[in-house]
Amino acid sequence: MKLKLLIVDDHAIVREGLEAMLRLEASFSSISTASSGMEALQVCAKHLPDIILLDVRMPGSDGFSTLETLLQQWPNIRVIMLSANASAAEVKLARRVGSAGYLSKSTDRVTLVGAIKSVAVGGTCFTAEPDINSRDRSPPLSPRELEVVRHLGRGLSNQDIGSILGISEHTIKSHLKSIFAKLDVADRAEALGSAYAMGLVSVEG
Repeated sequence: MKLKLLIVDDHAIVREGLEAMLRLEASFSSISTASSGMEALQVCAKHLPDIILLDVRMPGSDGFSTLETLLQQWPNIRVIMLSANASAAEVKLARRVGSAGYLSKSTDRVTLVGAIKSVAVGGTCFTAEPDINSRDRSPPLSPRELEVVRHLGRGLSNQDIGSILGISEHTIKSHLKSIFAKLDVADRAEALGSAYAMGLVSVEG
């Protein structure tokens, strides 16, 4: 079963991180992205995805309003809401509006892919708990590793980061290897997406 997926999030680093992470899976025939509810409607009109990962909080049009509009036009599309701060109240609202799922952005890759596959065949995937417990189970980054991730978000090279922090490029590579392992990601883009989604670093830097 090959699925067409659409990722909707107003933060580019989150979109790119999720896309990079999910492209490692063989389950998707295509992965599109959108930065707003309006853009999501345009992408749906053009590509008609099977599954949408939809950010709950976006400027202009929040995820719930976008969800209602999407399902009015394409009632067969399956939508999973994603939130950095999941709450039981929002889970109930997502169910009522018609979402097929509601997950924390800190959900790991295996769980997310499993949820997508379940929703694709008519299942649901809702979490009723805030994402605090998920964060507690995630191996924390050291202060130095957090510094490295923040500089990654500025688009700096390993050499540039090493110069700023006063350490060698080899040491930066060692930090990155540790970061990838702790966040269960494969590369810089995924690491950034995971760090932002988990609230380890802010979009403002």
